[in-house]
Amino acid sequence: MTIQHIKLEKEISRKLIIRQSARSLFEKIRNENLNNVILDFTGVDFISRSFAQEYIYQRGDKNFEVIEENMIPFIENMLNVVEKDYIALKTP
Repeated sequence: MTIQHIKLEKEISRKLIIRQSARSLFEKIRNENLNNVILDFTGVDFISRSFAQEYIYQRGDKNFEVIEENMIPFIENMLNVVEKDYIALKTP
């Protein structure tokens, strides 16, 4: 089983802002039939709420496993807040 390591700073930018960037990232993961992916946040210093929302939505695809590493607290907190909102919306 191969693990693909993706540095988000190189793949996207230091600032993760646009929702489409998250879609494109996960589309690449699906198109390359990757089962295990490490998303490395080294050098990424900002994430917008809209990017985070799309990221959480796309990450929910169960066809692959995502491992996240090297997140600064701001990014980790933003993803946690958005994920809680996402879960709350899905709960009847």
